[in-house]
Amino acid sequence: MEKRGVPTAAIITHVFLNTAQAMTRMMGVPDYRYIVAQHPLSSLADDEVKQRAEELADEVESILTGAPVAA
Repeated sequence: MEKRGVPTAAIITHVFLNTAQAMTRMMGVPDYRYIVAQHPLSSLADDEVKQRAEELADEVESILTGAPVAA
């Protein structure tokens, strides 16, 4: 999507951090920004997912707009 000009915000969990770092290097974009969330996500209840999303929202916005994360 990024190559087509559509801003994206990838979210991974911390257990996949090494894989994400390797993949971005292999794809020639070692500085590609992504968001690292605590693992797991799939077993969370709806209210916990909402809370995680709220915690990550500023980083998502920053990546999508190119603006720094609000303090």
